[in-house]
Amino acid sequence: MNNRDSVRNTFLVMSMLCIICSVLVSSAAVGLKSRQDANASLDLRKNILSVSGIDYIDGDIEKLFSNNIEARLVDLNTGSYVKKTKYSEMDATSFDLKKLDENQEMTDLKGNDPAGIGGQRENYAVVYLYPEKQQLILPVRGKGLWSTLKGFISVSADDFTTRGITFYSHGETPGLGGEVDNPAWKAQWNQSKQTLDADGQVILNVTKSGAAGPNDIDGLAGATITTQGVDKLIKYWLGSEGFGLYLKSGNKFVDAAN
Repeated sequence: MNNRDSVRNTFLVMSMLCIICSVLVSSAAVGLKSRQDANASLDLRKNILSVSGIDYIDGDIEKLFSNNIEARLVDLNTGSYVKKTKYSEMDATSFDLKKLDENQEMTDLKGNDPAGIGGQRENYAVVYLYPEKQQLILPVRGKGLWSTLKGFISVSADDFTTRGITFYSHGETPGLGGEVDNPAWKAQWNQSKQTLDADGQVILNVTKSGAAGPNDIDGLAGATITTQGVDKLIKYWLGSEGFGLYLKSGNKFVDAAN
């Protein structure tokens, strides 16, 4: 048998190919990281503009965002604005979200995790303000059927009625739970549904399909678990364990504290 066809040489060639391919893939991942980060940041801005009701075209996204949207860092345990944490600083133009997410201390939910966010909640969150329309854009997330849904809800700063919702990340079933992306379903959230009562209790409900009342969002047909997941995440993040203290605080359209 030719030595080139030996088992030893076969494994040697396979190993070399694996190493070369690994180096190429790793190099590509490192080389494209900055572009991937930029695309992720752009996609985040698209979703914030969308949930704010601001029409955009791709070339105008950065300009529209900087001209209309302001970011603020909120301490969820007090409901107050802050400018810096142990790990990150923030100003009017930039904020290192990834650094904060990777390093900040978390609050243990002690087994009370109705939204399914992993048993821990961050102590700080970034909210977005749309001063012209007096809107608050709040990040929300929670467990659906197959995935964690991540998105934003927009509410009026005056009466906390809904102004919009969007999910930028999920893995729900196309045509069923995936209908959280359907513009017709999302349009319900633009109809000023009341979210809180006079005592700050969440009264907005995402119900089963066809059963919507004055403060209800008509759920997704054939997607009961995803519908329940959206209901739970909304109740959690608008409630006292999420942004409740922030929503009860004073004027939201002021400069962050020093």
